[in-house]
Amino acid sequence: MRSTIPPWTPLAWNSIASGVNPGKHGVFSFHKVRKLEDKFVTRLVTGHDVKYPRIHEMAALLGLNAIAVNLPASYPPESSICCPGECIVVNDWAAPSIRVYPKELEEKYVHYFASSLEGLKLKGSSPSAIESIAKRAQLFSEGVFNLLANHDWDIAFLIFSETDWVMHDNPEFVAGEKLLPTAKVFNIVDEFIRRSSSLADNIVVVSDHGFNVCPYMINIPYFLEREGVIDIAFDEGIELKVMGIRVPPRLIKFVKRRRRLAVLAHRVVGAVRKDFMHDRHVPYSKAKAIMPDAGIIYCAPGCEDEVLTALRKIPDIKEVIRSSDIYWGPYLHDAPDFIVVPNNDYCVSVGKDRPKTQRCAAHHRDGIMIAWGKDVGKLSWKNVFEPWDVGTYLIALVGMPIPKNADGFIPVKECKTFNYLVKWRIAKRARRIAGGGKSL
Repeated sequence: MRSTIPPWTPLAWNSIASGVNPGKHGVFSFHKVRKLEDKFVTRLVTGHDVKYPRIHEMAALLGLNAIAVNLPASYPPESSICCPGECIVVNDWAAPSIRVYPKELEEKYVHYFASSLEGLKLKGSSPSAIESIAKRAQLFSEGVFNLLANHDWDIAFLIFSETDWVMHDNPEFVAGEKLLPTAKVFNIVDEFIRRSSSLADNIVVVSDHGFNVCPYMINIPYFLEREGVIDIAFDEGIELKVMGIRVPPRLIKFVKRRRRLAVLAHRVVGAVRKDFMHDRHVPYSKAKAIMPDAGIIYCAPGCEDEVLTALRKIPDIKEVIRSSDIYWGPYLHDAPDFIVVPNNDYCVSVGKDRPKTQRCAAHHRDGIMIAWGKDVGKLSWKNVFEPWDVGTYLIALVGMPIPKNADGFIPVKECKTFNYLVKWRIAKRARRIAGGGKSL
C-alpha cells in the first residue's frame, strides 16, 4: 500500500475509510486550519470536519451493523451519521476525551480505550515507555474483542495506534537491530488477529504508512525563521472557551509560565468540561506561514511566492508541491498551500531550535496490505494500492454497492453503485434540524 503525501495518519486513514482522496473528504492533517482576514486559526480536526461518509456510516445507511474504533477525526463519536442500533463508535485518541457511542455502552467499554495513554507521550523512547504502550495495546485488544464478541456487526473498522507509537523514537527496532522488548506490542496485535479470525468471514490488515530510519530529521521551522517567514520567538496566542466563556490569551500565557498554577488550571478546566476544544490564533504579522503538522504548509494571503522561495532553499528537500497537484475535489480550499517532500522519505519535523535532529524513526509512504477470507478470492488485486483503493476494496469485500463518485479502483467486474454522499448529507441535515449535529 502506497500512502498519501504526506503519509500522515488522519488523511491516510480517512482516505482508506471512505474510498476517496483528501480533496473530497476534507481531512488534510491533525488540524483544521482557517485563514481569516488577519490571522490563521487552528484546532484539532473533528468528525464535524469530515465531508464524506466513512465505511461504517455507509454500512449504516444501508441498514447494516458496523463497529468503528479509533478512526481519526471521529470525535465526538456521535458525529458519525448512524443510529445507535446500527453502529458502535469509539473515537480516536487525538481528541479532548475518548468516548463511546451509543452512550449507554460507555460505562462498560470506555476504560479499555481511555487508559494507559501515557505511552503516547514517550513513544518508543525507553523500556518503560514500551511497556506502557504494550499495556495499552493489551487493554485495547481486549476491549475491541469484547465489542466483536458481544454485539452484532457486519463490518468492523479497527485501528491499533500502538504499533505506530512504539516505533517512533525507536530506530533500532525499525532497522532490525534490537527487536525486544518492542516486539511484544506486535505479538499482542498478532494474538488479537488470531482470536478475532473465528468471528469474521474476511480479514484485511492494512497500515496507513510504513516506517523508515532517518539519519536525521529536517526541522523546517528553523529554516523558515531564518528566511523571515515565521517568528519562532512569538508565543502563539491560544483562545480557550470554557462553558462559553472566553479566556483571554494574556491570562493563558501568564498561567503557562507558572507550573503549579498551570497544573491547577488544567485540573479545574478538566473538571468543568472534559471535552473542551481550543483554537490557536496566529497573526499574519508574526507568521507568513504555519506548519500545523510536519511538511504541511499554509501561507498567509499574498505570501505564497515568498514562502515557496524560502522552502526551496532548505537542504535535503526533494520538492515542494501544491495540494492541487496530487489531490482533487470540492474541498481543496481547505488544503495546505504546499507540501514538502524530503529526499529521505519522510524525514521532516517541526523543531525550531536547531536545523536537524539526531537519528530517529519516521513515517514512510510504503505500508502493507494483507487480505484473507472466504470472499477475498472473488475480488481482483492491484500490485500497488493507493489509500482510496483500499477503501473501495473493503466496500466491495463486504458486498456493499460502490460509492458513485469513489476514487478507488473497482475490484469486481460487475457491481452496483450507490450515492452514499447524498443520503449522508440528508441524514446530517435532518440531525442538525433535530438539534443533534452542533459543530465544535
